[in-house]
Amino acid sequence: MNVIHFHRWYEHHRAQSAFMQPAKHIDDTLPSYQPPPLTTEQREYMGFLLEEAYDLERPVLVTYSGRFSPLQFFGRVAKIQPFEEWFIIANGEWKKRITFSQLINVDWL
Repeated sequence: MNVIHFHRWYEHHRAQSAFMQPAKHIDDTLPSYQPPPLTTEQREYMGFLLEEAYDLERPVLVTYSGRFSPLQFFGRVAKIQPFEEWFIIANGEWKKRITFSQLINVDWL
C-alpha cells in the first residue's frame, strides 16, 4: 500500500514541478549583435544626413543594428529628434523608430 501512495505522490509532484521551472527561450541562448563602434563625428554626420534628407524629402537607406544582426530600412524620414537622438523613417504604411545609437550607416538614394 505504501508503494501506491508513493507513486501517486511522486507523479503529482513531478507534474507540478514541470510547470514551476522557468521556461528557457531560444533568444536567451543566442548572442546579441554588437554593432561596430562609431565616433561622435560619424554619429553627427549621420544625424546631419538624416536632417537634410528630412528637409529635402529624399529617400534614404538606413542600416541599423537589430537584436541578432544588422538590418536595413528604406524610406523617407518622417520625424527627427536630434537632441533626443531618434528618428522615424516611413515607407508607405510601414514605419520604424530608430535611435542614433543603433545607426550603422545612412545612404541617400
